[in-house]
Amino acid sequence: MSDSPPKEQFEKIFEENNLKVYRFAFKLTGDANRAQEITQLCFVRLWENMHQLKEGQDVFPLLFVYVKNLVIDETRKLYREKKAMAKVADNQSVETAHSGEKLLLQKELTTHIHQLIENMPEQRRNVYMLSRSLGYSHREIGQQLSISPATVKNHLTAALQYIRKELTSHFGNNHR
Repeated sequence: MSDSPPKEQFEKIFEENNLKVYRFAFKLTGDANRAQEITQLCFVRLWENMHQLKEGQDVFPLLFVYVKNLVIDETRKLYREKKAMAKVADNQSVETAHSGEKLLLQKELTTHIHQLIENMPEQRRNVYMLSRSLGYSHREIGQQLSISPATVKNHLTAALQYIRKELTSHFGNNHR
């Protein structure tokens, strides 16, 4: 460019163009911090390419291209990061949806079992409730209902078979 050392040339170019480069970067980004960062990167790139400048060359068009390319590169990077974050968020919402779906299925299952219990004959229902809800043994249930422990076992077996059969027909075999 001239006979002066590259450092002096660079400082002169920086003084003459720093504000113009910043304004252009700010116009493209609309963000003062990003514009400042791009301006710095632009002059780093210029410093790395000082050896390519020709004497008397107007440097601003080159700086203009640097700024434009830096803004494009940065925008692409931000877009990729945003896309990656959205993918992570989508995966989390899918997991949340699956949790909600499981909760809904559990609620439906519980409701259906309660309906099935209500539809059982009274004695079978009583045996089932005393066994499963209150945790009574066959002997305790027999004493309370004045029936033998073997009869308690028969009622409980019939109740469980009935519930299993009805759930299988309602929900199908593929929901486990």
